[in-house]
Amino acid sequence: MGKEMKLWMGLLLGALASVASADCMKGQGDVVHARYDIYAGSQRYSVDFYRGADQVAWQRGEVISVWAHRDQVASLLRVFPQYQRTIWYPAGDLRALGKEAKWRGVAGWPDPQHHDYRMVSGSTSIVQGCPAQEYMGADGDKVLWLDQVKLPARMADAGVVWQLVSLQRVSREETFELWTQWQSTDFADVGDNESDPFLRRMISLGFVEHGASGFYRADGSPLQGADHHAH
Repeated sequence: MGKEMKLWMGLLLGALASVASADCMKGQGDVVHARYDIYAGSQRYSVDFYRGADQVAWQRGEVISVWAHRDQVASLLRVFPQYQRTIWYPAGDLRALGKEAKWRGVAGWPDPQHHDYRMVSGSTSIVQGCPAQEYMGADGDKVLWLDQVKLPARMADAGVVWQLVSLQRVSREETFELWTQWQSTDFADVGDNESDPFLRRMISLGFVEHGASGFYRADGSPLQGADHHAH
């Protein structure tokens, strides 16, 4: 390829990146909403990720895990939209259950450059209207990363493939603020309210006594330890 052609291609890629930056993150609001299709062996399902200024949420199916933090220790609000009800787990209760979670483990994905991934030159592309850059780890794993929004467009983690299928901005009013308006029960008070049909059902489904109320990673696997990543 001649110098003029290389220069032209460089200008074109720069222009595309500029247009993509301008168009990146469709929608209105200050909450990032990304949806992923997950491929885990023969299984396929979707996970929704929401990120606000001081909270994140992971949703698979009808259950949403909303995480907030103080001093890097996370607390959890389990949201059940079908019932418009929530169960609240302060950090102290999580600690007492042996399920304390660190904020860095539930807040999303770390920048690949902070985990010894190197940038693959010449691999810039556009995904969901945003510039994407490929990174490769020492073990050969690859991540297609949206630096502008700090999210992966595609990645593989322990044999599980994440593929971004939608990306937009939404309002706090229809996400975090809406969820916190619904009737909530503190985890410590669940045992005193077993006559509540909703709580009885959550107990029978295993969301309240086993596995610290059904804590799950975003990919659906049980959250077993005290400092696990949600991804």
